[in-house]
Amino acid sequence: MRKVLMKSLCQRVQRTTLVGGVAVVMLLGAASSGRAQVNRRDIPIATQPQQRFNSGQDIQPIFEGWSLNDDGSYNFLFGYLNRNYMERPHVPVGENNFFSPGAPDCGQPTYFYPRTNRYQFEVHVPADFPRNGELIWEVTRQGSTQRAYGWLQAEWEIDVNTITSNGRTQFGRVAEEIYANGAPVVTVEASTESVSLGQPVTLTARMSDDDLPTPVPEPDPDEPPRNRRNPTLIPPDDAPDIPDNIPQYSKPNPSRNHMSVRWVVYRGPLDAEFEPTGYQEWEEGMEGDGWTSGTFETVVTFSEPGTYTLRAFASDAMLITTADLTITVTE
Repeated sequence: MRKVLMKSLCQRVQRTTLVGGVAVVMLLGAASSGRAQVNRRDIPIATQPQQRFNSGQDIQPIFEGWSLNDDGSYNFLFGYLNRNYMERPHVPVGENNFFSPGAPDCGQPTYFYPRTNRYQFEVHVPADFPRNGELIWEVTRQGSTQRAYGWLQAEWEIDVNTITSNGRTQFGRVAEEIYANGAPVVTVEASTESVSLGQPVTLTARMSDDDLPTPVPEPDPDEPPRNRRNPTLIPPDDAPDIPDNIPQYSKPNPSRNHMSVRWVVYRGPLDAEFEPTGYQEWEEGMEGDGWTSGTFETVVTFSEPGTYTLRAFASDAMLITTADLTITVTE
């Protein structure tokens, strides 16, 4: 495996959130006998059928791919897999959550939502980044260390078509429109930057955009969902329900028409309560027209003191732009 050490420029990038491929590197130990010893935590849940966990699992950083900027520099894109279905770990930047080589803080999250969360942030790297260089994100939790290796492998270059296809935000739109669409611009502000526990804070996100994407038909709510394939085994009609105490986690998705905004805790000791939750879609009566402009208000309250970085995911119904703000919560 390539081991090229160098100085790396870590710059946080605020722009379109990208969705593409996934690169995962697992850590495998070796015993003195030379036979590989595999820790059960290093086996992805995907290879452990029927095993799901509410809590107690580790976090797998993910290198999603890279994109080329006009000035010759690059953006490395990262996400993560929190293997828990409920637990949302807090792993501060430090010995258990860092980048190398170079600055340990490259804008990575410290609060991890359940399951797969792709393209959460971008790291800007210079044009002279070596073709065989590596930028490594390492996260340790529950005694398990996992890493993602960012590199300029040609196959990991992504474009907007790949992004929207894997993000499932094309909604049948043609390629010409996908490449012509510009990402929305978003500015955010809070009614206060310092608040006491339980005191509500109003978050405002103001969006502007071009006249793309165009509207697409909404799905028919009465139409049954399409199955990609028939199940291999079909239980009899009188079979008892199988008990399941591990709930499925469903990640919110942006709307297929109109602008929408979702707020999350990006860094902080605990989750916050947002109202409304998930993606708030633009509706008649709200400021703007919902396609080229829109203003969204969300109320957030906190139950744990600390410093929080809140992130807004702003969607134009195809591409997503992020913006952050910081709130200090006192007792």
